[in-house]
Amino acid sequence: MMDALAETTVFFALVLALALLIERFLEIVKAAYDALDSRMNWYHFWTRRAAILQQRLAKRMDVFEYLDPDAVQAVLNRVYGLLLNTQPGYSGTVPVISGDLVRAAGVRVACKLVGMALGVGLALWLGLDLITLWGNPPIPNPERLLLPPIARTVLTGMALGLGSGPVHKIITTIERKQAEQARKGAAP
Repeated sequence: MMDALAETTVFFALVLALALLIERFLEIVKAAYDALDSRMNWYHFWTRRAAILQQRLAKRMDVFEYLDPDAVQAVLNRVYGLLLNTQPGYSGTVPVISGDLVRAAGVRVACKLVGMALGVGLALWLGLDLITLWGNPPIPNPERLLLPPIARTVLTGMALGLGSGPVHKIITTIERKQAEQARKGAAP
């Protein structure tokens, strides 16, 4: 029992450390991209993308001219929350799309995709599988799961690539579920 607990703890520490490693790597890549972006004047690309997005949104926003401005406010708050990654509370009525906002959203999406690709690569290379630990600690016959082993490894890698926050939530959920199972087993 103690060996299984130690083994699980070491596995969770490894997974969390890999998630942190991927996060730090992505920060370095983003800093390098920011340096290149400022030196190479790539803002022209992002400004063009913003103009294209602005035209596309203007065509689709024609529908909103027949709606109550208060009803549209929730949509605008959501758009600004996604673009700026901030708390809701924007009180303007005119959406503004700039090259900086489009760049921030594009870089954020690209970093998530690169992080998930790195996470999947690491999970496949190391044979990591968080899914088998989800059930009664751990699932005695992982073959009974509906997912094949490669799918479980890919899902683990995607979680790794999303960062330490989601990985920590997954680990906490697994530990809470295991504790509940242990309490149920110990209760008379």
